[in-house]
Amino acid sequence: MTLNSIEYWVLAQVGLEIILVLLLVFFLLKIRSMSKLLQNFQEEEESVTSNFGKLSDQLALLDKKRLTLEETLELLGEKASTLREQSTSRRLAASEPYNAVSPNPGGSSLRLQVEDLHLQGLSLTEISRRLGLHPTEVKMALDLARLKAE
Repeated sequence: MTLNSIEYWVLAQVGLEIILVLLLVFFLLKIRSMSKLLQNFQEEEESVTSNFGKLSDQLALLDKKRLTLEETLELLGEKASTLREQSTSRRLAASEPYNAVSPNPGGSSLRLQVEDLHLQGLSLTEISRRLGLHPTEVKMALDLARLKAE
């Protein structure tokens, strides 16, 4: 082996070492970028986990509200059935015959009939039920009768 060939071997060795250093730098950069990706993935996972916790809390709150609404709906249903029963019983009571004296027959005005029934001691609701008037109309007729009396 001559000196020239040794120089070539040294140059080849240096070239290979440079290539190895470049490969090492390349792989170190790859590892660094992968670690950044992994770190980003972990941050996203933590974010998803915290969002999942918030969503589960909101779901529990919505479930409580749903139960409260169901209870309220049941109460409203019970009240509605009670009101229907009361309405039905009032209709039945309104359809029953009256024991008191009936209003004046034959062409007398409603105002006079209202006054007569009031003088007999009937309440506004009883008078309105007998004559088929709204209680406000009965009250207005009695107010007009008081005004005429003055």
